[in-house]
Amino acid sequence: MFQRAWDRLEVGGVVVGDVPSYRIDNMPYGGVKESGLGREGVRFAMEDMTEIRNLVIRTPPGA
Repeated sequence: MFQRAWDRLEVGGVVVGDVPSYRIDNMPYGGVKESGLGREGVRFAMEDMTEIRNLVIRTPPGA
């Protein structure tokens, strides 16, 4: 029953059998579409505080 509902819902999360304030720090938390301001949780905090960078060094042949 719950799996069928989960497959059809377009939501950030569902809590069954507990209050919506139940949360473990490593669980993603937040809305989708136009509800909310993004995600919370360890992974998303790390992404927000990290700058992705790329360095490519090409050395000439024989150098």
